[in-house]
Order: sequence, then structure tokens, then C-alpha cells
Amino acid sequence: MRKLCGLLPLMGLFFGFSATTQAAEVTRVASSFDGDNKFDLHFGVGYDFNFKKAAILREWSDANNPSSTVVRDLLYQQFRHVVTPSMEIGLYKDLAVYVNIPIVVADQRTYSFDQEADPCVYGEGASITNPATCVNANNSTSIRDGIIPRGGFDATNPSNPYNAFNGADTQTIFKGATRRGLDQLYVGLKYAILNQDRLSHMPKWVIGLEGRFAVGKPMTFSRDTATSDPKGNHTVGRGTHEIGVWTSLSRRYRFLDPFFTAWWYQAIRAGNTEFKDWGGAQDRVNPQSQLGVTFGTEIVPFERKAKGQKVSVQIRGLAMLKYNGRGYSEGWELFSDSPALIGSNSPGTAACSNADAKGAVAYANDPNNPNQVSDPNYIQGSGASGGCVKSNGITNIQDFATFGINFGLNFQLNKYAVLMFGVNGSTDTRHWISNASRGKASLQGDPNLVDPNTKEVNPVRRDVIDNVGRRYAVGDVLNVMGYFRFLLTF
Repeated sequence: MRKLCGLLPLMGLFFGFSATTQAAEVTRVASSFDGDNKFDLHFGVGYDFNFKKAAILREWSDANNPSSTVVRDLLYQQFRHVVTPSMEIGLYKDLAVYVNIPIVVADQRTYSFDQEADPCVYGEGASITNPATCVNANNSTSIRDGIIPRGGFDATNPSNPYNAFNGADTQTIFKGATRRGLDQLYVGLKYAILNQDRLSHMPKWVIGLEGRFAVGKPMTFSRDTATSDPKGNHTVGRGTHEIGVWTSLSRRYRFLDPFFTAWWYQAIRAGNTEFKDWGGAQDRVNPQSQLGVTFGTEIVPFERKAKGQKVSVQIRGLAMLKYNGRGYSEGWELFSDSPALIGSNSPGTAACSNADAKGAVAYANDPNNPNQVSDPNYIQGSGASGGCVKSNGITNIQDFATFGINFGLNFQLNKYAVLMFGVNGSTDTRHWISNASRGKASLQGDPNLVDPNTKEVNPVRRDVIDNVGRRYAVGDVLNVMGYFRFLLTF
């Protein structure tokens, strides 16, 4: 039996096409019509538990701080459980087709004030010589600008989500709803150009083509839960197709099996998606694409070839770049359906000013009318322009790199069954998650100036988060994933 190829190291996915690529597994391919082996079928199932933590940072500037300091604001946490069945069928010698179906069992995001410094100094006790090191409702820029309701929001309690975190000592301020379902279906074709099992002096070399097709309903987020729990609050789809190529190389030498993989995926928006093309001066439409490499080795301290048994330890490094696009950032649920982010998707024809957004925030946070915070018609209620629309939370994201490491144990129980356990750790470089340009000054008038309230204005830009001095960034990212895999080969 040939071995299954496990490539494309993307955290949280499965087998040959995930961040849990298993060293010697990277060049495993189902192979049919190969001597006495007329048909090869590989079937597996995997489970991933992913924990992500990140600091959500904010540019801060005012008359006393014109230099735009980046300050800490919120802490982001995400818990995600994924079960992935996988099947690979050998079509001919060293040629196989595969299908992976990552099923999200649960995915939930929580935001809290950043209070990790020791000792904590809040805004009221801060000075030039003793600056604030911790955040609460009184000095959070997200609360100040009305992006988050002052009393917080808890989507896990749709019947009464507002004012869930208004205690004096509260740290949690926003909870997203629990999501589950399907995002993408993976379908691919791979071929082993070289095979060390046939030519012992050659490496194993596999190339592949893969399509990741959007099958789940796209994620949306609404704070309007008064009459129902919106279905979009529970979906996991991103409305994104990805088309890519990958390659994998390994060569066994005694008890070592070093390997290398590389891949590239071009992301495009699907038909049913929240990645809208509003035209005009919009600078980005599609989601971020990616490219990357992994490199490492499998160490084999125990092996019985006659019985098909093997125990191995794997060590692997990861480097990946995500670039040139928009996305569901760590802050997208905060931005989606926030009164502070109303704007116009047709600048120049449907005006919506910053004053309209400020009025919507004032309306939704008026302490004399506490019920207005849950009014889903805050645009109409605040008297904002009819050209104003709500934000879907998707933003332009600055290019960023991911670096990671994996440690795993693989147990080849016999010729037909493999167990794999391991843990991955990774981090992202600091990057802006609200980074839309002002627009295109060349569309009319002065070529050096984007004229306000004209078609030159970028329709996805929202000044409250995209202006220099107001932008959001993500830093101190920690992503840890534990995984389990079981594979049968027939």
C-alpha cells in the first residue's frame, strides 16, 4: 500500500492539506493498478481543538497626542473544534484524488478588556510619567467611539444580550454566538513524480492541485436579537473559493525522514459571499491569498517492516504569508452591525457623513433612553441619512506572516492503520486589521486630493477605524492546536 500524502499545512484543517502534516505522511499517495495492488482506498477522520489568543490594539491620538500612539485595548480569545472526515482514491500508479470535509462542531469568540499588566494603572490614575497599562470601560477606545455598547453584548443570550457586562469589575465585554457547520469542501488531485519505494536512490516527490470550494452559508453578525436569534450569527462559512498548487518532498535515510512542502492558494469570492464589490474607488475586493512552506523531519526510533509497524516522532516548522485582500479579522464581530460604522457604499450618490455615524452612536447609547441600545433601526431612529447602511464587519487586512512549530507522535499499528497525535503552536506578525485607503484621487478634480462625499471615496472605508489615529491592529498572537488523526488504508 502506498502512503497518503498529507500536505498543505494550514492550521486546523486535515491530513495532506493542513498544518498537521505528518512528516513521512507528506509524500503518501494512494496508488492503484500497481502490481498485485489493484485498488487503493484511504479513509481517515481527524479532530482538532484550536485555541487562539491575541491583543487587539488601537491607534490613539487627540490634541494632546498628535503622534498616534498604538495602545492596548482588548483581548481576543477563540475556541474552535473541528472534525474532518477524509477520503483518497488511487486512480492509477502514484495518482490519486482526494476529498476532505472539515466540519466545525463549535466556534466561539470572546472579547475582554486588556488587564494583563502588573500592576494595573487605569486612565483615572495615569499621568505622563505613569501611563495607563490596563483598560476598562472608562479608558477603552472601543467604548469611547461607540463601537462596543458600554454595557457590553452577549450573543450567547439572544433574548437579553445588552448590558450583560456592566459590572464595575467586569473584564469580559463582548461574546459572539457559538457557530457550527461547513465552510469549504476540499477536492484535489496529486501525483508522485518520484517514488523512493521504486527507486531507492531517489526522493519521494509529490505535486498536487487543489480546490477549496465554499459550501457553507457566509458568516454574518447582527445585534438585532430582540425578536429572533439570527441564523447568520451561527454560520461558519466565509464565502471564499481557493484554488491552489502544492508540492511535497521527502527522503528516508535510516532513522530520519526529512521533508519539505510548499504551497500557494489564490482566494476569490464565491457567488454567495459578504465580500462585496461596490466598484468606484474600492481598493480591495477579494479575500487574502496565501503562500507558505513547511520543513522538518520524522525521527523513527522503532520499526518492524515485516509487520508494517512503526513509531515516529516529528518536528516541523511553518512559515506562511497572507496577502492582498480583505477578511474576517479578529475584530469583525465587533465591527459588524455597530452604529459607529454606518456609512455609504455609494459615495457621491448616497451621502452618509461622519456626523451621521456619531448621531447613531449617541442615539444607541443615550443613558436617558436605555432601550434604544437594542433598537435595530438605529439609522432611522437617529435621523441619519437614508444613504447610510450597516457594516458587515469585513475589513481590509494588512499583509502578515505566520510562523509556527509542530511536535507529533505517529503510530503505524499495522499495514492498514495509523494513529497520529500532536500539538501545533504559531504566531502572527503584528498587522493592521482596519486598513482601507481613502480612495482614488484620480477619478475627478484634483488628482492629489480625495474629495469628500464624491465617487473618489473608498466605499468600504469607515473613518472611525480606518483613519490614521483610529486604526485597529492585532499583536501578541498565540495559536495552539491539539490534534488526533486515525487513518485506514485498504
